[in-house]
Amino acid sequence: MTESFSPHSVHDGGCGSCGPRPAGGSTPVLLPLPRPRRAGAESGDSRDGLPALAAGADAVLTAVHANAEALPAVAPREDGPQLESNTQLIDLGDGAWCLNHALRQQQVFGGRLLRDAVEDLRAGRTPSASDLMARLVAEGFVVDAGGEPEAFHRRLMAQEDSKEETEPSFTLLRILLTDVCNLSCQYCKVIPNVLAPQAEPTDADRLTETIAFFFAHSDPARPKIIHITGGEPTLFFHQVQHVVTTAERLARPGENFWFVIGTNAVLIRGRHAAFLAEHDVKCIVSMDGPAEIHDQLRRNHGGHGSWRMVDAGVRQLQRAGAEVSLSMVLGQHNLDRAEEIIAWFLDTYQPTGLGVNFMKPPTPEQQDYAQLIDPDRYADRMYAIHQAFRDRGLFLELVHRKLQPFVERRYRFHDCGAAGGTNLNVDAKGNVGPCKSFLVMDKLALRTLDIDAYRDTVVTRWRKRSPIYYQHCEGCAARGMCGNGCAYDALVHSGDEMAIDVRSCHYTQRFNQLFVRDLFDQVRPPGPVPANWWHVPTAEERHLLLGAVAARPRTLSYSIGHQTLD
Repeated sequence: MTESFSPHSVHDGGCGSCGPRPAGGSTPVLLPLPRPRRAGAESGDSRDGLPALAAGADAVLTAVHANAEALPAVAPREDGPQLESNTQLIDLGDGAWCLNHALRQQQVFGGRLLRDAVEDLRAGRTPSASDLMARLVAEGFVVDAGGEPEAFHRRLMAQEDSKEETEPSFTLLRILLTDVCNLSCQYCKVIPNVLAPQAEPTDADRLTETIAFFFAHSDPARPKIIHITGGEPTLFFHQVQHVVTTAERLARPGENFWFVIGTNAVLIRGRHAAFLAEHDVKCIVSMDGPAEIHDQLRRNHGGHGSWRMVDAGVRQLQRAGAEVSLSMVLGQHNLDRAEEIIAWFLDTYQPTGLGVNFMKPPTPEQQDYAQLIDPDRYADRMYAIHQAFRDRGLFLELVHRKLQPFVERRYRFHDCGAAGGTNLNVDAKGNVGPCKSFLVMDKLALRTLDIDAYRDTVVTRWRKRSPIYYQHCEGCAARGMCGNGCAYDALVHSGDEMAIDVRSCHYTQRFNQLFVRDLFDQVRPPGPVPANWWHVPTAEERHLLLGAVAARPRTLSYSIGHQTLD
């Protein structure tokens, strides 16, 4: 598929970075950007659609607009209609085109008539196709004469600006119950990052205090999760029991919450499984595939594979009636067999959900960890898996996280609840913070349970991690579904948690290309695309991309930690 993701695809007054800065606008902050592709690569565009750098260039910086008022104005066209900012014309090949609105998450497909209309608008001419033009105006692709092309962008920024003083409303309490684990998985990014690990689990009184704080700063009716993890939480099962019984006691009438435990299942015995099933604790078990795959990287401290014990724990949980899902990390050790492994998981264990996670560097010093995979290969493999299993309702959390806003035409400001002000984490030391990865590194760690400190220390700052503010994201077709990934990954690859998450940036753009192509395949006419054909997908046609997949609260077919206030 050939694409034209030009940052100046609406340059005639339509590029958000070309207009004058408003009077009184804040000086932009400079942040590192994803690695660019050098000039001389296979095309003149970089891998993310922005212009290639000259050979030898080592760094790129971008601006972050401070607020909606600081977004540069785009000169309106007074004598005719004009494309809104953040629109791209994508060449799908064989005479087919897609006009994409990255912020509205809307697409219109068509033949040469659509292409010619867009080129006329770019050139300052009014297209002759009146029916098409009326629809483009109605769908928000085009503003009439005198309209502000960047107005919708500014409106979204103002919507996010207004949340800076909003009190956080938690949807996730993640309890990092312990700093220790009975396994020594090679790519673990929790245990190796813990500063001054301690042998004891989180104090019971601190757990009670944190659970009460979590409920006090959340909406009783809104779905929310108490996620017990570690380290390996079943090493201290008495504290797991304390969390469950305390939360049940402190819950308000109508409290919409459920428990999830993340475990390697090695220590699960009948009494553990019975308790978890009785209290409807959903169990996420880490498994990377059958024994010959799993045991490559998930071993015990003696260097022996753990699969046999993990399998026994899963079966113990299922016999007791506990709900079980599996969580695999996709790396070099299992990428090429991913579809085969997932089919085997479904046939062997019938899990409620399946996490297929993008492997991250275990520590900030291991950016070149050998098991890491290419972001594009990850996206290609993940979406192929989704397409193969969507009619069976297989919930792949990361795919769903990107695909749902695309299907529903909903802008996603943040990719993680840590930036969205919805995540609360507590570690074994009793410290609290928005992000588990930062917490174990003793970063953004608060000792006092104070909602103002939580908001002022992190949430107000991290809200600016949204692509809606980043000048680098101008011209990107995936801007509306991105959310700028993970602050931990940004820190690892750039030294600054406010930077672009390089690898998420890459795989999100690839997901967007795959989604656009899949949607086109759902709506295209048979045979060659007629030159005068155009079509705006209906809600029903868009939902074909999801198949039977849906997020279901109070199950494991639900995102853990990525529900935000968007």
